[in-house]
Amino acid sequence: MPLLSPHQPPHRHLPVRAYRAGLIRVIALTVGGLLLLTGLYWWNLIASSDQLRRETLNQAQLRATQVNSATSEVISMLFLNIELTTLQLIDDYEQDPGPAFHQKVVQVTRQLPAEAVLQVGVIGADGYLEYSSLGLKDRLDLGDREHFKVHLDPRQPQFFISRPMLGRVSGQWSIQFSHPIRQNGQFKGVMVLSVAPDYLKQALNKLTLASDDSISIYRQDGALLARNKHLEDQLGQPMEPHRPYIGQGLRRTGNFSEVSPLDGVERLFQWQRLSEYPVTVVLGLSKPTLLKPIERAIAEDRWQALVATLMLWSSAAFAILLLRHLQVHVQKRLAIEHLALHDQLTGLHNRHALLEHLGQLLAAPKGRQPARFGLLFLDLDGFKPINDRYGHATGDAVLKAVAGRLNSCVRQEDFAARIGGDEFVVVVLQGFEPTDAVTAMAQRIRTSLAQPLMIDGQQLRVGASIGMASYPADGATADALLARADQMMYDIKHGSKAAPAAGGLATA
Repeated sequence: MPLLSPHQPPHRHLPVRAYRAGLIRVIALTVGGLLLLTGLYWWNLIASSDQLRRETLNQAQLRATQVNSATSEVISMLFLNIELTTLQLIDDYEQDPGPAFHQKVVQVTRQLPAEAVLQVGVIGADGYLEYSSLGLKDRLDLGDREHFKVHLDPRQPQFFISRPMLGRVSGQWSIQFSHPIRQNGQFKGVMVLSVAPDYLKQALNKLTLASDDSISIYRQDGALLARNKHLEDQLGQPMEPHRPYIGQGLRRTGNFSEVSPLDGVERLFQWQRLSEYPVTVVLGLSKPTLLKPIERAIAEDRWQALVATLMLWSSAAFAILLLRHLQVHVQKRLAIEHLALHDQLTGLHNRHALLEHLGQLLAAPKGRQPARFGLLFLDLDGFKPINDRYGHATGDAVLKAVAGRLNSCVRQEDFAARIGGDEFVVVVLQGFEPTDAVTAMAQRIRTSLAQPLMIDGQQLRVGASIGMASYPADGATADALLARADQMMYDIKHGSKAAPAAGGLATA
């Protein structure tokens, strides 16, 4: 076909099929691009939501372990108070089992909360009730009771906690805390404190974190002693044998997750056995409560994503809005990742970030030696009295101020983290002589913390016990290095002779 001259008009009609084919290709490319972009966007959104849920639950599991450790300590002290009360009553009974003993019972039981002790009783060696604080005169045969028979064997533990019992006359549930009475090695009877399970329930109610969290106390055979909710419905009921904390010779602590058959709430459970008493404390954190703020944020993100997607599909011009939304979402994800790797109070890195950093330092590229570095483990001295005296708000301000001092001491290549409570870790990079660099860093921190902190117009002072470890001299793994530095810090804090004279530092 000859070329058109500059003055010759071109053909007025383009080929219809070619036009339609081109239009279809454009539409197909546009639709395909939008499908790909939308699919990637929603995949990224869903993956980020799932990752956020997992990280939230992992953090909650660590929190449950810490909270249950503190809870177990409180419950141990409560049982110790009951045991000491029992021993005191035995001494009083051995001195004078007559009317004066009743006055001692009244005085001693007043040391416990009102209505905590339902009855104080003494069972004679023949199994008959010899004394009751309720003034019972009948000669009752209690030789068949668990809390009596167990003390006939001197090899059994001296302090015994019975299953909850339903009173034959009173109709009240009670737990028998008992201890044998022995004189010159001979069995003379049993001292019994009948404690109301509701007293333990009230104590547990003060420890719960949210309205649908649960705390329970079980014997090793699975018998429920107390629970902060649904207690009356469960007392005396058999426990399912598959529970991981039931039985002898099991681990002292563990975790599991399940839906409670009592109220249908799914919980993260953390259990710990008490070292001094044969009972287990089980803490359950409600998953719906833990995830509620996260799900609200995820729902908001998804609603925004749906609106953005509809706008994008309604017009190609809205693609710019989608890209902007992606940018905002990425920023949110980075912010979430920042929260997952940083301590929200101080802004320092958290334990998770510390372990990742140490893992990267120890994972040397093929053919190269890992970087040499040192590690400082700090535990604040004098922080607890400040926290107790001035309150948690002042304690938080002190932790923030200490974090600021640490940031002013570390170099750009170093790494500072708060791993919990008033404990901090600093990783110091060095070429071939990390010990001198670590010591110098510890001295800088010590000098910085020696200066008083100005908190709300008050001068407050805290110190720090600092343990040190260097790689590879003191360990080849993150856990080994942390354990080494932690042990040195502990020795310094408690003045152990095993603490090296120049290896660690304690600030004044």
